[in-house]
Amino acid sequence: WIFQLHNRNHLETKVIPYFQRRKKNISDASDHISSTSFADADTLLVKNIWTVGLEISRSIAFKMLIQQKSEMTIQESALKLYPTLCEVEGLTED
Repeated sequence: WIFQLHNRNHLETKVIPYFQRRKKNISDASDHISSTSFADADTLLVKNIWTVGLEISRSIAFKMLIQQKSEMTIQESALKLYPTLCEVEGLTED
């Protein structure tokens, strides 16, 4: 029991300085960050999001155009084949 208590106290004395040191490093890094750099990062992020959105919209529009053209081609082919199909069906009915 005494060994566990001693060991626990030893760990606590090691852990506390580590977290204090970690906290200090984080606060030191934040001292170098200014509101201007946040504004610049925000502007860049907005531009990137807008650009990605535009590219996605273009991609979707292009795919829809291809799909519409494919559907039109299928409809045109079906209209061309329909009279032939009717003739074949007429032949089989006789």
